[in-house]
Amino acid sequence: MSVLLKRFISAFILFGVFLFTFFSNNNLFFLILISFVFFISLLEMNKLLILSKKQEFFFWLLPIGAFIINILNLNNFYFISFVSSFFWIFIASLSLFQNKVIFNNLEFSYGLIIIYSLFSSIDYLFHNNSLLLLVTLIFIWVSDIFAYFSGSFIGKKKLAPLISPGKTIEGVYGAFIANFVLISILPFFLDFSFIKLFFLIILIIPLSIIGDLFESLLKRRLGKKDSGNLIPGHGGILDRVDALCPVLPVIATMNILGFFL
Repeated sequence: MSVLLKRFISAFILFGVFLFTFFSNNNLFFLILISFVFFISLLEMNKLLILSKKQEFFFWLLPIGAFIINILNLNNFYFISFVSSFFWIFIASLSLFQNKVIFNNLEFSYGLIIIYSLFSSIDYLFHNNSLLLLVTLIFIWVSDIFAYFSGSFIGKKKLAPLISPGKTIEGVYGAFIANFVLISILPFFLDFSFIKLFFLIILIIPLSIIGDLFESLLKRRLGKKDSGNLIPGHGGILDRVDALCPVLPVIATMNILGFFL
């Protein structure tokens, strides 16, 4: 079986599971799915970091403690969403610019500000603005698909050759073009204005690239191609959600501030 066929089958199954959970309106199904992906992502992230035993203890303690508090509805998410947004916009971007992980003595907190903030953002948007969550995920998936194909067939200029040699400038163009075509159609089916959809694309695609490249930077330090091997043709769970990691906390933060209400 070809790698492309494996990717297609795996993506189709994952998409089906998500749609079932999303439209079932069953909080238990949603919690089970989120919890499973959360713990696998933590496990994979832990393997990508260079931690001492003491740091590893806090790596697990912080996100799991926050996750339990979140389940108890004690609203600890808001502060962490702001911290995570700051991390991705400034620290992760600067790390990519310098081609190295800066503040690597803070890597023990990545489980909290990357993994936990991602899944708490999903939880927040699912219960407070599910349409925004769905539209955001559609844009990211469309970006991923068309960036892959346009980069594979016409890609020549490398986006970040030292971090991720497979990503190209043409792939980014393909992602933008596909999503611009999509926003000319979506307002006819969803209660979203063209201006808001346009703004989302301008925000989502650069952030998704930062998330993708930052995970690649972590993997490159250890000479790894994938974060795991759970998903045939794709690698690990973290390889599938890396683009979501910066996007959803920023989108959730902006929704909290009233931008998408």
